[in-house]
Amino acid sequence: MSVDESAARDFASGTIGGMVAILAGHPLDTAKTRIQAMPRFDGYGTWRVLAETARLEGPSALYKGMSFPFCSTALLTAVVFGVQGVSDRLLQEALGQERPQLTGFLGGCIAGLAQSPLVCIVDLVKTQRQVQFTPRSSASQGPTPVRLLLQRVKALGFGQGCLQGLGPTALKECPSYGVYFLVYEESKRLLDPRAPAVLSTLFSGGMAGCFALGMIHPVDVVKARVQSLPAQAAAEQRSTRHIIGEGLRNEGAAFFLRGFSAAMQRAFVVNAATFGGVELGVALWDRMSAKGTATA
Repeated sequence: MSVDESAARDFASGTIGGMVAILAGHPLDTAKTRIQAMPRFDGYGTWRVLAETARLEGPSALYKGMSFPFCSTALLTAVVFGVQGVSDRLLQEALGQERPQLTGFLGGCIAGLAQSPLVCIVDLVKTQRQVQFTPRSSASQGPTPVRLLLQRVKALGFGQGCLQGLGPTALKECPSYGVYFLVYEESKRLLDPRAPAVLSTLFSGGMAGCFALGMIHPVDVVKARVQSLPAQAAAEQRSTRHIIGEGLRNEGAAFFLRGFSAAMQRAFVVNAATFGGVELGVALWDRMSAKGTATA
């Protein structure tokens, strides 16, 4: 298979993985974001947040902010798997194929860093929508993602309006994707080869997500707090340094563990679904390629 064909396969399978993942994990992501973004933590657990959100705002509120991630996360996931796949192959050519763990880790880091600016914009819109309280009786569901971005750009300019939280986003995405791909491949290698392939894929994907996101959870808490603040907030309040200082003063080190349970539950579900979708996409691509070759 040529490099161009491999990249196209990675892109297509990543798109399928992204679509499956966002549908599977958005309610847990809403719970995680709301817990992390609370000005003062009130001890709410994952399932209480989900239940209260559904009771006060309706079940559809659990999917609040999903439209923009759904339309864009498919592309972002495709970019991650595409960049990681190409980077891994190029690194293997440069460093040798006898070091797959190193090339997989470095390829993941490159992929995570490459998507950080786009992830920042998507997550900013998603977070702003998720933390909005909209009673069942309200006729308005808030601004659309595009209108929200335009309002922020008008108030703050493109840099601060669209890239609020870029620093924490890059700090989260770069190492986490390196660990993500490394743990996935190692987990699949260590599992019993007699186990069904689909179970191996789902378990390894879930474990990869838990390891990668668990490692950088403190950064994710800071990122959620920064991105939940409205455009009207003072620049100092929106700074990473201010958020960390305020969190430590009010809650101590426990601030960095906000929403950890929701994050781990979401991580396993979403990343099992992601890799399951990716493997499905690869299988479909290979099957169609084989049919095309046979009929040529």
